[in-house]
Amino acid sequence: MNQATGIDHITLCVKNLEAAEYLFTKILGFEVLWSARDVGSDKSSMDTVVVQRGNAKIALMQGRDKVMKSQISEFIEKYGQGVQHFALEVEDIEVACREWEAHGVKFSGPLKEGRDGFGPLKQRFTYPLFPGSGLFIELTQRRHGEEKAKTFVRSTVEALYKDIERDQASGIERTIIDYDSSPIPMEKRPLKQAS
Repeated sequence: MNQATGIDHITLCVKNLEAAEYLFTKILGFEVLWSARDVGSDKSSMDTVVVQRGNAKIALMQGRDKVMKSQISEFIEKYGQGVQHFALEVEDIEVACREWEAHGVKFSGPLKEGRDGFGPLKQRFTYPLFPGSGLFIELTQRRHGEEKAKTFVRSTVEALYKDIERDQASGIERTIIDYDSSPIPMEKRPLKQAS
């Protein structure tokens, strides 16, 4: 993908959002860019705070268990607190998605579109990168001509959340590609010693 412009943000799943926000804002010098409470559905949801320092954006998420366990709570139970996904900013998300899909990449749902107070925002999640891993990639397009989204949009975040919640409820674990039919060598080979 020759049109990726960089890392848009990194998302961390945390047990205590208030403590994580304090760490990033009061100790590490980040500022709150955006926040939303109870994002999800009537089954489960999350609270999120996005912090920024310079160009570095980090989304902090804490689960809210309701009828079912929040995907954030489930992620923490399986993998511990930490990185759930990273977002690559791209110039044209439709082109990037077509390119990746031509190589067998699977996305967890369709493209999501919204608008913050600055411009349009488009986002899309892949399935997890590796078998047994919760880490996935988000593609994000913020720039559209002269406009550029700077924050996040509740409706797109909620729609992305619901895609993962749907897959969580199905109990079927998927990956970004079909590793069984992929040319990727999955057998671990001994590493050569450096000379």
